[in-house]
Amino acid sequence: MLKKILSVATGSLATSLCLASGCANGSPDSSEDLLDASTTATSSFTSAGVDAAAVTSTSVASTTSGTSTTGGDASVMTSTVGTTTDGTTTTDGTTTDGATTTGGTSTDGTTTTGATTTGTTTGGPEPEVNLSGGPGECPESWGGSNDGSITWYTFSQGTANIGDVNCSFGIQQGPDRVNHVYTGNGEFFGAMNTADYNTAAACGACVEVSRQDTGQKVVITIVDQCPIATNNKCVSGHIDLSQAAFSQVGNVGDGYIGNRAGKGQINWKYVPCPTSNDVSFKLKEPDNEFWNEVLVQGHRAPIQSVEVRVDGTWVQATRTEYNYWAPPENDFGTPPFRVRATDIHGNFVEANLEMQPGDIDTGFQLCE
Repeated sequence: MLKKILSVATGSLATSLCLASGCANGSPDSSEDLLDASTTATSSFTSAGVDAAAVTSTSVASTTSGTSTTGGDASVMTSTVGTTTDGTTTTDGTTTDGATTTGGTSTDGTTTTGATTTGTTTGGPEPEVNLSGGPGECPESWGGSNDGSITWYTFSQGTANIGDVNCSFGIQQGPDRVNHVYTGNGEFFGAMNTADYNTAAACGACVEVSRQDTGQKVVITIVDQCPIATNNKCVSGHIDLSQAAFSQVGNVGDGYIGNRAGKGQINWKYVPCPTSNDVSFKLKEPDNEFWNEVLVQGHRAPIQSVEVRVDGTWVQATRTEYNYWAPPENDFGTPPFRVRATDIHGNFVEANLEMQPGDIDTGFQLCE
């Protein structure tokens, strides 16, 4: 289904969105170790029930004249670029293919994974205007663990001394909050165990944690890693929750809940994050055009891949342990940098990034 969407040039930022639709439907001892990374390999996020062969892409090109500000108007001309099916997304001469990886297994239970798509692209003719499209669809839930466990932590245990969480999102205190987290007004977040954190692949993912013995539930956003190297509770299936989130499913005094703790039963699954705000990018060094990395924020589903267009060719970036993405030799080409982020369901957003500090709003969300 082809959708026409407004593409707006605002100041120095021209944003764009290309989406593939067709997806299926406290522990106080884990805090200051959250930044100790034990995995350095390039990651790919896995999900259950996502069939790469069922993904269909619709791409729309838009041109915008004039500058849009609050209360302003923009005139738009929209035209169709192309549509592909059978699990292969082709846009302006580049191709994204499906790939499958497998995650870990929890003790006495399974951490469910499935098929996801990983973007691998080559060069091709670039249109004069950015591509844009309507938001794709997110499934209601996917993956997770039927034998999880939970503990809790606070920023006062060490995170506050660093200034941000392992996923590089900014933090606030009084109460503990994380920027670009929309669960519990930024207060419901958690640190994923090392296996399921998967070199930051879980960053920004939302998880519904359910306590089976009481029926209590809470939705959180993953912003940190619970490192197995320094905390033996951080096995596959375990999540270290913010104290505010933990209190939604148990008493803070319980400390540790789940079959492994001998108290309660915890299941969890991935769900779309509850936000309609736009996806944004952030350059690590906004004053350095020769070396850089980029952070993707505010996405409803986890990010699978990031590509950078260098000298007319889309180049695959590698995700770091701290959730920034870096192309080979950190070379983004000539500013403004053209960047594309693709989520685990195949939806993707593109933007031209000027050399500027702070969040760069794309004007679009990946899925709804």
